[in-house]
Amino acid sequence: MHKTYNEKINLNYLRIFNAIYQARSTTIAAKKLGVTQSAVSQTLAKLRAFTGDRLFYSANNELAPTQRAIIINEGLNESIQAIDDLLLPVSFFDPEHFNGELTVAVSSVFLESFATEFTTSIMFESLPNAKINVTTWTENTMKDMIEGRVHMAMNFDPISTPKSIRCIPLTQSQSMIVARKDHPWVTGGMQQSEFNQYPLGGCLLPDTLESESLFQSRDFKSFDLKYRSASMSVLNCLAKHSDILALTETLSASVCDDDMVCIQPQWLNDKLPNKINHAFYYLEKNHHVPLYKFSADIVKKVIEDKLEQVRSRTLIIS
Repeated sequence: MHKTYNEKINLNYLRIFNAIYQARSTTIAAKKLGVTQSAVSQTLAKLRAFTGDRLFYSANNELAPTQRAIIINEGLNESIQAIDDLLLPVSFFDPEHFNGELTVAVSSVFLESFATEFTTSIMFESLPNAKINVTTWTENTMKDMIEGRVHMAMNFDPISTPKSIRCIPLTQSQSMIVARKDHPWVTGGMQQSEFNQYPLGGCLLPDTLESESLFQSRDFKSFDLKYRSASMSVLNCLAKHSDILALTETLSASVCDDDMVCIQPQWLNDKLPNKINHAFYYLEKNHHVPLYKFSADIVKKVIEDKLEQVRSRTLIIS
């Protein structure tokens, strides 16, 4: 039997339900929505009466959703945003006057490679009035993006992402060897046949589809890695003070100092597991929001500048 208009649920209740679901607290939901905690609690009581379900219960000092609440919330955040996008006009984006708050999650490899440039280009020059929080990419970053705690992120591509998160490839990663300028392999002509005579270190790419080092997933016999690290600074230090040859990729190689040489053999490209990109991530629903495209373009420019610096001091050999 169809319900009459007056018997149907007020759609604003779903916005409040969504806020409770995200915050796991009526108090925090009220603060986020700009209403009183009493109004949120009253709406929750009406939703419980309408659905005939408890929806939330107290557990470990927060509100945990029931199975019915989980089903109701599936896709709800995206649906609310879609309605807002239909009703609200797209405003002109002025970077200089944007004063909102943004949380950006950055892969440790990225942050190590261009922390200074990122801080200067994004925080001080491009969005001077914004409040920007920079955090490290973790296993919870995707969830944090979906639930609104992280607005945009930077990492390698490909990685596993839900459909609600868009990946924007910015630049392509290429394989590279980093070694001392006076390393015997370098001074001896950098022959492929002599490459495996020296200890190898590999740069780990956190959260990529490859669980092992970048250079170990396809050819275990060719690369017997003695050292692995997610920090190129650590590998650089090891290679600088020993006969280790460090296997890495172009952006990571940018942290190496002037005592080191970057080498790009043609045969090394065949050892990459797949094409790997440096990428920018945000929610699919924000794809047409100017702020996100603006930020992705700025990050792309920063990475391109770093890669150009690496290319200018790279030896390309057959």
